[in-house]
Amino acid sequence: MNRRNIIAAGVAGLSAASITSANAQKPDPSNPELEGVRALLKAHDDATTAHDMDGVLATLAEDAAIMGTGPEEMWAGKAELKVAYEHFFMVYDKGEQDFEYDYRIGDLGADMGWMLTSGTVVGKLKGEEFAYPLNVSLTVTKKSGSWKIAAMHFSTFTSGENS
Repeated sequence: MNRRNIIAAGVAGLSAASITSANAQKPDPSNPELEGVRALLKAHDDATTAHDMDGVLATLAEDAAIMGTGPEEMWAGKAELKVAYEHFFMVYDKGEQDFEYDYRIGDLGADMGWMLTSGTVVGKLKGEEFAYPLNVSLTVTKKSGSWKIAAMHFSTFTSGENS
């Protein structure tokens, strides 16, 4: 078996284990604390739309990390995150972006949790409208009684016109 086959077999095995684990542990969507995480994501999205760096950073844990869609799209720490968001702000006009989530699922413990969401981003860049699908996964942590984003991964399918 060559290296490529070994890696493919490993990935397939991990995928099967993940599916089995996901089916065995169904999160409780009625968890009232999950509303706090949904509100946290909305605050993040609203601050992003407004090009409000302080607002974005207020939603993130001190040692937060974000991973994007492409290779090497990973940022950690306040300095790297500021640079990343400055670039994110350039791909849409200030105030001209909306996140429309169709699906959300998550679960929380006492001070850690996760949420997956899927939807569409609509907006404008230089007055021209755009829309693209978006998947977001969050790992959240509770600090001083408030939920913060500890890690975020987002993925999109775009034509490259807006990136």
